[in-house]
Amino acid sequence: IGSRTKPFILLRGGESMAPANVEAGQAVSEVNEDDEEKPLLRRPDWPDWTIKAFWSIAVIVVSAALINYNKYLMQPSRFPYPMVLVSLHMFTGSVFSSGLYLVMPSLFPALTDPDKKVAMNATFLLQRVLPVGVAFATSLICSNVAYEYASVPFLQMVKQSNVIIVFLLSLLIGLEQFRSNMAIVLLCIVIATGFTVNGELRFSLPGLLAQLAGNFAESCRVVMQGVLLTGADKLDPLSFVAVVSPICGFCLVGLMGSFHHWHPVDFAAIPSLETLHQSSVLLAGNVAVAFSLNLITANYLKHGSPLALLLTNLIKDAIIVIAGCALFGDPISLEQGFGFAAQLFFIFLWSIMKVFPDTFQREGLWRGFSSVLHGKGRVK
Repeated sequence: IGSRTKPFILLRGGESMAPANVEAGQAVSEVNEDDEEKPLLRRPDWPDWTIKAFWSIAVIVVSAALINYNKYLMQPSRFPYPMVLVSLHMFTGSVFSSGLYLVMPSLFPALTDPDKKVAMNATFLLQRVLPVGVAFATSLICSNVAYEYASVPFLQMVKQSNVIIVFLLSLLIGLEQFRSNMAIVLLCIVIATGFTVNGELRFSLPGLLAQLAGNFAESCRVVMQGVLLTGADKLDPLSFVAVVSPICGFCLVGLMGSFHHWHPVDFAAIPSLETLHQSSVLLAGNVAVAFSLNLITANYLKHGSPLALLLTNLIKDAIIVIAGCALFGDPISLEQGFGFAAQLFFIFLWSIMKVFPDTFQREGLWRGFSSVLHGKGRVK
């Protein structure tokens, strides 16, 4: 599709610290350009199929659980402290990953494998890791702020616009080249997103703006990660958590202290010790779910094929919306349901275009899509 970088799929919806890069717009499973062409669809043996299915189901369930858990915590009567919650995720992620590193260092190849080890020095941490980590932490804070104002289904629909922002940023810095087929699909995603916003029955402008800010930060994270943490500097998901978590945690603590001293704002408010004690059980469960998503994401990316990753993303998004409706009683209008279905279809089409670039460039949009559906598309 005219991209100068290897294809990636964005794992949308979950709020894992693990990086996510095998495209569809917020862990990296790259398609090796040097490999011989091989069919995307292949028949795995039974044990292999069960392993992939297990990790796909796990990432769907835990992602939906974490997002709805965060929404539950952000209610005014529970723990409406988004920056503190993200800081807790960072510090506990650092502690848990350090403990896991001591027990099973092989899970961190970027830190232990001589062939994949990344040179950790001040320049690498400050110029490459820190910008990516700050963008990711910002996206989580904005998403948690949005949960205070808007419903999970609505925010999940707004998150689908990430693919548009990622493409525009990539186009701006020369990582992508403009193609008419791309413009058509992206325009359809924009229109579908417009339906989901216009059809929201409990519309909240602060919630929308907070989520759009989170989308932009997450898209910046994806693009920066594709530029700064590739090749010899590529970090595997768990190594990313181990390296980024403490850096971002200390940055967030400093930022909260600055806001508290100079200009207090709601999203950077610091709870009392009594509030922390009263919420300790809920917070312990939340950080445990967050770190378990990191572990599941790492295994999910290791075992998943390109098609499995695409389908899991779409199913995950739908499950998150359905779970949000069931748990919080959030209504969805007919217009919104139509818009969300259209979003999922065109994002699937976009993702297929990224996985089969040669097929779509050679045959065009709809004939290329037909070829893929009939098993004639091939991925490099």
